[in-house]
Amino acid sequence: MVKIFNIKIHKFYIASLGYMIVSLVLGKYLQDGLIVFLAWNMFLATLVYLLSTILAYLINKKAKLWMILVLLALWVLFFPNSLYMLTDFIHFQDSHYFIRYMDIYNYDLSEWWVFAHITIGALYAAKLGVESIKKLEPFAKKHMTKYYNYALTFLFLLSSFGIFVGRFLRFNSWNIFGLITQIDVIISYGAFFIGFLGIFIVVHWVTYFLFSNEKSNIYNIENKNVMEDKK
Repeated sequence: MVKIFNIKIHKFYIASLGYMIVSLVLGKYLQDGLIVFLAWNMFLATLVYLLSTILAYLINKKAKLWMILVLLALWVLFFPNSLYMLTDFIHFQDSHYFIRYMDIYNYDLSEWWVFAHITIGALYAAKLGVESIKKLEPFAKKHMTKYYNYALTFLFLLSSFGIFVGRFLRFNSWNIFGLITQIDVIISYGAFFIGFLGIFIVVHWVTYFLFSNEKSNIYNIENKNVMEDKK
């Protein structure tokens, strides 16, 4: 937590705001619409973390079941936005790192600013996605200890599907009902669609492995309640 004007703000929100501001400034300076649009992508990735924080709070406070289910559905719906930014690496093809491949480089720092900005954004957004899972992990493991990894794999499958329709059909999370009219289009991708899902399930698991803090106590909420009872 960081205090600004006596208001506690989580460091992730500050980092996200900083990234969005840099995206707007850098994109305007380089006249690059892609960099500007990364601000929106980061906003959606940060929304995933915010939804998980609210959801964890509601569960901990034993809120009404319908409220928890609605927030859970929204979190699952928006979760693909966190790892979606990894697909922004494809835009490296628009950069010019060579004057002549493979021995004459283009020594233009602006290309490397774009490289750094996309890389930082993609990794940080993925980190936000994993952190949002960790927010809900104590509750999930408490109720589905034996099946947690299966549930996580299913989430990664849904997220991979969301990334697919976001990248190739240009759908947003709130366009979910429009998918009904696009079933034939999705099926037409055939083996590529199945292969893409498989690849990104692996990407999700690797990202989770890299950014997940295994040393954290998965029952931290229960321990906190025990400590409060002792007081």
